[in-house]
Amino acid sequence: MRRWGLLAVLLFVSSVGVAQEPCVYDPHGQRDPFWPLVSDSGAIINYEVNFSASEMALEGIMSGGEQGVAIINGEVMTPGQMLGAYQVDRIFSDSVVLIRDGQETELRLKKED
Repeated sequence: MRRWGLLAVLLFVSSVGVAQEPCVYDPHGQRDPFWPLVSDSGAIINYEVNFSASEMALEGIMSGGEQGVAIINGEVMTPGQMLGAYQVDRIFSDSVVLIRDGQETELRLKKED
């Protein structure tokens, strides 16, 4: 019995002094489970179509040959494919051009330090 009490005290003391790092959720291109599924007006929210270019992350590009391949929000994309309401137009060595409603948006690779 004395061993269990000592073990409990050791576990408690060791857990109190540990600094906790903040938890950061990375959805890996999937819908965040904490986002609502229904709007305030009662309409179903389709996050695959209703997202902005600022919510897209260009994660990688493989260029060469006639067309390149880009990884955007975890999805492998080639020119002509749709990502939500955006169409992949052109893929360069360090950026991707998307088109939505006739307007171009450029996603750039982030340079590592």
